[in-house]
Amino acid sequence: MMRTVRRGPSPSLLLALLLSWLLLGCPGCAAHRPAARPVAGTGPWNLTIFHTNDIHGAFLPEPAAWRDDHALVGGMIALAWHLAGERSLAPVSLLLDGGDFMTGNPICDIAEAGVLGGGLVDMMNAVGYDAGVVGNHEFDHGLANAEALVARASFPILAADILDEHGDHPFPYEPVVFERGDLRVGVMGVSCSSLFSMTAHDLTAGLSLQNQAAVVRSQIRDLDPRTDLLVLITHDGIESDEALARELSGSGLDVIVGAHSHTRLEEPKLAGGILIVQAGSHLQYLGRLDLRVEDDRVTAYAGKLVPLLAEGAEAGPLLTALVERNERRIEQEFGVVIGTLTTDWKRGRGESNIGDWLTDRMRERAGADVAFLNSGSIRKDLPAGPIRLLDVQEILPFNNTLVSCELSGEQLLAILTCNARAQVTHDHGLLQVSGVRYAFREVGDHVEVEQVTVGGQPLVRDRVYRAAAPDYVVMMADSYFCMPAPATEPVGVMLTTAIVDAVRAAVTVHAEVDGRIRDLTGRK
Repeated sequence: MMRTVRRGPSPSLLLALLLSWLLLGCPGCAAHRPAARPVAGTGPWNLTIFHTNDIHGAFLPEPAAWRDDHALVGGMIALAWHLAGERSLAPVSLLLDGGDFMTGNPICDIAEAGVLGGGLVDMMNAVGYDAGVVGNHEFDHGLANAEALVARASFPILAADILDEHGDHPFPYEPVVFERGDLRVGVMGVSCSSLFSMTAHDLTAGLSLQNQAAVVRSQIRDLDPRTDLLVLITHDGIESDEALARELSGSGLDVIVGAHSHTRLEEPKLAGGILIVQAGSHLQYLGRLDLRVEDDRVTAYAGKLVPLLAEGAEAGPLLTALVERNERRIEQEFGVVIGTLTTDWKRGRGESNIGDWLTDRMRERAGADVAFLNSGSIRKDLPAGPIRLLDVQEILPFNNTLVSCELSGEQLLAILTCNARAQVTHDHGLLQVSGVRYAFREVGDHVEVEQVTVGGQPLVRDRVYRAAAPDYVVMMADSYFCMPAPATEPVGVMLTTAIVDAVRAAVTVHAEVDGRIRDLTGRK
């Protein structure tokens, strides 16, 4: 790396700067700097930012369902292979990650030196990341494990907006300045602004979040005078990134590398004069942002997503050994076939056959009248054929426990109304249900629920029903139930374990959508 050489200003330039300060109010200061509006161009570039986000444990390639040939895509070896190829055309570069590298594959549940998911971090170290941020799923094994994951990384994983109960920063928070070519690049990082609505409360107990815009502005004031480019990594989602960019317009920030919404931005977005990029999820793509940086700002850019096709990909001996070792560990522990699926399990925006089957098994295991499962927790479809233990782990990767609670018929009706409204507005993922059937329709500006039955009998408003759900759903009752969280009792089993037991007991699994939730409005 070459350090930027800065020559002292001439006396005439000093006089001009002083006059500008007095007459225009410090036009060069970050607080007064107008929003840069770089234009799309075709080089020549003097910096390239490579970026990934929402890896979710995807260290091995998977068939690309969106391709006619179902070619294998993704994985750490494919990432390293394509990164090397792209870097051969971009000798001055950085590699950044937007967080949520955890949860989605059993590697995230396997301990390496006492750190759950530590093997995944080892692979990211071997790939050569320069910086990243803490996403919400890094907390899935609790705060202590999240801190251990960050400590294991050989690159800084930032979260400048997170404070602990003492007002201290539990994660790296200071910006990092990288010297690349003749440029000095300042990189900042903030976590997930919706962290507490995305994680179970006990996993993040004692933490608080600072206002991201205020934190970033404070850091920019220090960074801007001594850097040529300012980059912010976030884990907020594309809409929040756009809002944050507009709020930070004119601050001196140049680029936001985003995550969380799993958005595939084929080209960068421009909001408030700030470039925003994001690369989908699960290591299916490598993001590439080429920049021309002149006079302390971006003057031209080009961006794209590089498909991480795995065929023929190779990596160095360290990364290859890490991938092969962890693949063997997972295959030995999770490769066993536990049942046979006769019909494809498919997720969807509404009621799904996989949701029906899973909630039925939850209700039976808990001895409950009804069961609820948030659709967002079902992370994978599965084609008809063998069901491996690994498949169930990937379908339900979260460490949720199965709990039960008592609900009055009135409360149950309110939950169904909340769920129907969510299906209409897409406020959050639909709850899959068991033991209950209902229909709904839009009437003016509200939603009405009707034809409600529980166990085949009409709902009784003053009766008490027992409900089963993952602990996360109950913890987030204000969102999923539109009511305070009811008291719960543990069923005594993890949700994933309950489903594994059910598959083994069934041997052959058949699932169909049986019309538990009907939209009478006529939408498709």
